[in-house]
Amino acid sequence: MRNRRELLFPALVESTTMVKGCGLALVLLTGLVGGYMYWFDLYFNRPEALIFGAVAGLIVFFCVGALENAWRAFSDWTLVSRAQFGSPLYDGQKTAVVGRIRPEGEPLAAPFSGTPCVICEYAISRPPVSTSGKAKETSGSDYAGFLMTPAKIDTTSGEVRLLGYPSLDQVPEQNILSREGIANARRFLHETNFEDRSGFKLLSLMSIFGELWSDEDGKVEKHLSLRNIPAEEILPLGLENDFPPQAEFDATNAGGDLFDEDQAEDEDLHEAATAYSLSLKLIEKRVDVGEAVVVFGIYDEAHRGLLPPSGTLTPNRLLLGSGEEVEARLRSSMLSYSIGGLLFLILVHAAFYFALQLPEARKPIPAQQKAAWQGQLVGVVQPSLL
Repeated sequence: MRNRRELLFPALVESTTMVKGCGLALVLLTGLVGGYMYWFDLYFNRPEALIFGAVAGLIVFFCVGALENAWRAFSDWTLVSRAQFGSPLYDGQKTAVVGRIRPEGEPLAAPFSGTPCVICEYAISRPPVSTSGKAKETSGSDYAGFLMTPAKIDTTSGEVRLLGYPSLDQVPEQNILSREGIANARRFLHETNFEDRSGFKLLSLMSIFGELWSDEDGKVEKHLSLRNIPAEEILPLGLENDFPPQAEFDATNAGGDLFDEDQAEDEDLHEAATAYSLSLKLIEKRVDVGEAVVVFGIYDEAHRGLLPPSGTLTPNRLLLGSGEEVEARLRSSMLSYSIGGLLFLILVHAAFYFALQLPEARKPIPAQQKAAWQGQLVGVVQPSLL
């Protein structure tokens, strides 16, 4: 059973896919904040008008984001529903593919757990280190990688190939802190040739993801060294002796607790391993052989599979679960985002309306403007009295 705890993982793929929309989001945020500050400044005194205008613009920005997420969930739900009814696939069109995934040949072996899988992301992070007696400094990933074997998805309408490395943002992470997992990780570090992406080279990751996402043969093997740290510094010899065997790790993991004191033979070792587990990270995000998946992407008739255009910033997206399960999650997301976004939009503007009804909160009307209004009113009332 998968460990669904929230574990630290370097969201390289997810953060890269966000770059495309950051510029537009910044423009929208600036426009909303500036617009509401100007609007509030027409009716209320400073600095309250500017402060509450900025707050209102920020809230409306998040409301717009929630409504956008609701629309995206609705669009995905529509695609999954069509796939459930066996809708045909059209070249160049965005679609959803529902079924169980399997490798075309031999499956991959996950680098730490050894589990047979089709796709795997991994990351290795050493424990935080303290310098000059100061507090421990947190560390990001030292090594990371992306593995994929050519795969097919068995749907009700036939086989569909999965080409291009997909986004796994909703696939749960697992921290493989078992005796065998640590030994496998040390062996993996020694036997694998890593591409140096440390220092300023880290800035060129965007080009790497563009290649991964539009890979045409479905085979991906990319190992990245993000810091030049020796394996012995991350995983000292003998460290695995402080951790449980894989079978015990799997049993406690299935129960929801990484370590169970009732199952630990030595309480001192248990406490040491627990403390170390809070910092050492051997992360795997896997799609195992035969898992039910839903994949969103662009269908390519020539390759008979899902393949994003070359150089794209929008990869295939893979979700775990059957079509019915993913549909239920999308419906729930659509409703929650819609209700939340609309509710806060109404509350912000209702608060603005009620604030206008408070004379002490409103900005005094300039005497010249007030006299002009009175003149207009007299001009309208006098003819009606004659």
